[in-house]
Amino acid sequence: MRNMIILTTAALVLLGGCNMRVKEEGKDGNKNVSISSALGDLKVRTDQVNPADTGLSVYPGSTLKPNEDKNHDNKADVNINTPWFGVKVVALTYQSDDDPEKIWGYYRNEMTKKWGKPLECRPGSPDMQKTKREKNELDCREDANNKHGVHIDADSSEMQLKVGSEDKQHVVAVKKENGKTQYSLVYVTVRGGDKESM
Repeated sequence: MRNMIILTTAALVLLGGCNMRVKEEGKDGNKNVSISSALGDLKVRTDQVNPADTGLSVYPGSTLKPNEDKNHDNKADVNINTPWFGVKVVALTYQSDDDPEKIWGYYRNEMTKKWGKPLECRPGSPDMQKTKREKNELDCREDANNKHGVHIDADSSEMQLKVGSEDKQHVVAVKKENGKTQYSLVYVTVRGGDKESM
């Protein structure tokens, strides 16, 4: 979720000189930020983020990962809308006692049923070697030209399932951490050049 903080900071610079409202709710420091100006709008929510907005279900029996500190939210809904571009990111991080392979299989099946076979981005997968045939196509590798993607390194312990395109993608990231399986549900959509809603 650190990338969302960077994205939010960039948007704050873009929307400088505007009215800003920050509302803090709850004991855990969740915040809602709403910024509006003639240049565009920015909305960030970390209190009420609906997992259904990722297009994916929550794995049975799992719970939201506890926030480690104020800089690492376990959920966020970020929406930037300007006349030139727009970005929407919905992300939630959960944990489960089940094995990573079981959670991996659950989401691979769900994604395949909804959107077709996802890329399996994990060490040893043939998808790690695939290269793009089209400009907006997803792949598993870090690409300097893919500014909107969610990536992993080939040596990472994190595994990802990815489906869609660079401009509209669903991602599930799974890894083992502190004796539990941690997984993130992420939806990213990007638009440029028009003011259509996302």
